[in-house]
Amino acid sequence: MKVFLLILSVAALSCGQGPPSEPPAGQICSGRNYEGRRCCTPEQPCGLGEGDCDGPLDGGVNDGHAGCQGDLVCGSNNCKKFGLYFHEKDDCCDQPSSLPAVRPPPVIVPGAPLEPPAGQRCRGRNFDGRRCCTPEQPCGEGEGDCDGRGDGGLNDGDRGCRGALVCGSNNCAQFGAYYHEKDDCCEKPATVSA
Repeated sequence: MKVFLLILSVAALSCGQGPPSEPPAGQICSGRNYEGRRCCTPEQPCGLGEGDCDGPLDGGVNDGHAGCQGDLVCGSNNCKKFGLYFHEKDDCCDQPSSLPAVRPPPVIVPGAPLEPPAGQRCRGRNFDGRRCCTPEQPCGEGEGDCDGRGDGGLNDGDRGCRGALVCGSNNCAQFGAYYHEKDDCCEKPATVSA
């Protein structure tokens, strides 16, 4: 029944109807807005259009494509095509042909260091894994990965950052080329001019 509902959802997409706004009945993993992150695991792999999985495009330690059933692969920020109920950062199991054949080179912000400064505690998922910045051990400006509002689902808000700093969203490249493109860093809040 679950497979039938998923096929029906995909068929509706191909017939001109938009993605559904609510998860189909019986769908096990419906993203961080429902079950939280990483519902799809090697122990409980997901079917087509289910997420959130933790694949190689997430950087750092990940499950590869083992969080997806059979030959399916874990996409990157691709769940919205399967349902509007997903968070924009959810990764869903998809057909292998959906992955780009060539990844674009990383964007290096001029003046951003290539290596973490000596003594920096939180240096992103490529070094320390995700969510190094926590309310118990908040980070300074330019440190990450924090778990802020932009991550959806259950999150720390800005409490993973010191003082008046806020947790950005996919913003760490401005602080260092050593960060992963999906890392979120603590930063000064944007000023609003009147």
